[in-house]
Amino acid sequence: MSAPPVERGSVTVHALWVGAVLVTVVALGLQVTALVALRHRVSAAADLAALAGSRAATEGGDPCAAARQVARRNDATLERCRADLDVVTVTATAATRPWWGGTWRARVQARAAPAWYEQ
Repeated sequence: MSAPPVERGSVTVHALWVGAVLVTVVALGLQVTALVALRHRVSAAADLAALAGSRAATEGGDPCAAARQVARRNDATLERCRADLDVVTVTATAATRPWWGGTWRARVQARAAPAWYEQ
C-alpha cells in the first residue's frame, strides 16, 4: 500500500532538516572548541610571561622585555606590563583568524612574584 500523494517526499524533507541541524551544531561546537583553546593558549602565555618577567626582575634584568619575548614565543601579544619591585603583572592578548567576517580576541591578566615574596 502506498502513501497518499500529499505525504510523498516528506521523509526527505525531514531528513534534510535533521542534516542541516546536525551540520549547524557541529559547526558551533567547533567554534566553541577553538575559542576555548584560544583562551587556554593566551592564559598559558600570560602566566609564562609573568613568571619570566618576575625572574628577570629578581636577576636585575628588564622584566617587561623578558615578558614580551615569552609572550611572543607563545603566539600572544603583551598588551600591558607592570613591574612593582619583583612582582610582575601582565596582560596578554591573542586573536583568531577571521571567521565568517570577524575575529575573536582573548585577553588574560596574570601576576607572578618570587616564592619568597609572601614570606
